[in-house]
Amino acid sequence: MRKLDATIRQQIAARDDDWVQEARRLVDGLRGQNKERQLRNIQSIAERSDSWAALALFIRYQAARKELPKQWAEKAIQQLEDLLSNAKSLAESRNADPKTVHMEIVSRVLGYAVRWHVWDVKRQEAGS
Repeated sequence: MRKLDATIRQQIAARDDDWVQEARRLVDGLRGQNKERQLRNIQSIAERSDSWAALALFIRYQAARKELPKQWAEKAIQQLEDLLSNAKSLAESRNADPKTVHMEIVSRVLGYAVRWHVWDVKRQEAGS
């Protein structure tokens, strides 16, 4: 678990509705494909790493191996990287490391993305 001030954790949690919507946008490009395993792998890397560069590289690696569509990978990297601006504003309020806050937000968004994706896949399998 990342070392973050309790107030920062609360501020991140208070924006869960925003992160859920970010996750919805993130998985929209995967409709019609079951990529749950790949999303879980990405989320796992995000949970364990403090490095945005390492996570972005892993997403690119998954796309290079044809485990994920290249276009989706590029969009996902950009979308997740854009969350750094949110992280910076949250970090400033408590003099925290914006990179750590960013990775915490990214991890949270990816967790919600897995849930959205499973919902989409199961709904499609059920024919609704």
